[in-house]
Amino acid sequence: MYHCFFRDLSVCLPFTLFECDFLNFVNSTPCQLHPNSWGFLRAFQVLCTVLEIKVSLPVFLHFYQLKVGVPPYGILSLSGSRDGGLFTLYSQSYKNFKQEYF
Repeated sequence: MYHCFFRDLSVCLPFTLFECDFLNFVNSTPCQLHPNSWGFLRAFQVLCTVLEIKVSLPVFLHFYQLKVGVPPYGILSLSGSRDGGLFTLYSQSYKNFKQEYF
């Protein structure tokens, strides 16, 4: 895991059921997902909690699509679907996040 996941995005261990379901769905490890994508996951969970609605993977996947990065790293990232995403990119720059492996 990268330090910024915990420091900036409040990702906690153990992962929530929603986060585990998403990682299983995309068949990925946590460190393969770009920090901005973790931000989308976290923001969606917070929004659902505040609105008192069930956190749903199919609903989340309606708003976002997965992009696979180029080798050798193959970082996965989320972008808004053709219908648009719910949130904009996190303002923090993560150009060098790979140097902060925890």
